[in-house]
Amino acid sequence: MINLSLTHYYAPLLILIVSFIIIFAALKKVDFTGNSWTTAILSLLLSFIIVSSDSLVNYMVDLLPLLTVITVVGFIFTLMLVFVNYDKSPFKKILAWMGFILAVLIVLSLAFDSFPTMAHLLPSSSDSGLNYGLRTIKHEFYTQDFRDFLVFVVSIAVVSVLMVGTFKAKKG
Repeated sequence: MINLSLTHYYAPLLILIVSFIIIFAALKKVDFTGNSWTTAILSLLLSFIIVSSDSLVNYMVDLLPLLTVITVVGFIFTLMLVFVNYDKSPFKKILAWMGFILAVLIVLSLAFDSFPTMAHLLPSSSDSGLNYGLRTIKHEFYTQDFRDFLVFVVSIAVVSVLMVGTFKAKKG
């Protein structure tokens, strides 16, 4: 068995480097600032803010193996698709959506894990940390009527997107 206790000792440094790279790449991609030095300093400051939270560092250390597996599997899958298909333009949109969905899931899981009030909004948690308004929202959100409404709205959206795509394909 490999002794990984040293990684917990250097966890804040690891999280600082990983978060700096991710934030810098995201800010460069959206071209937040024109200057690379400003982007680097802003990413470093945001990384220091992330590292200042012990619970967030511990959560990210626990999350890193899962993200590593997802990254490796995604990379292998992308390589397989690139070797099979010569046209690489469809993969850009798919990978962008996969990255967006993964980022949203990570942010939501961090929010529910880090903030106590958000954790009380989960279905299996107690209502002790919620005020009357949040209790009402929680109980309304987990009803069957709300689920049916959500399925209806998502179905309408999917059908609309498919119809618009079909119309554009026939027109063009």
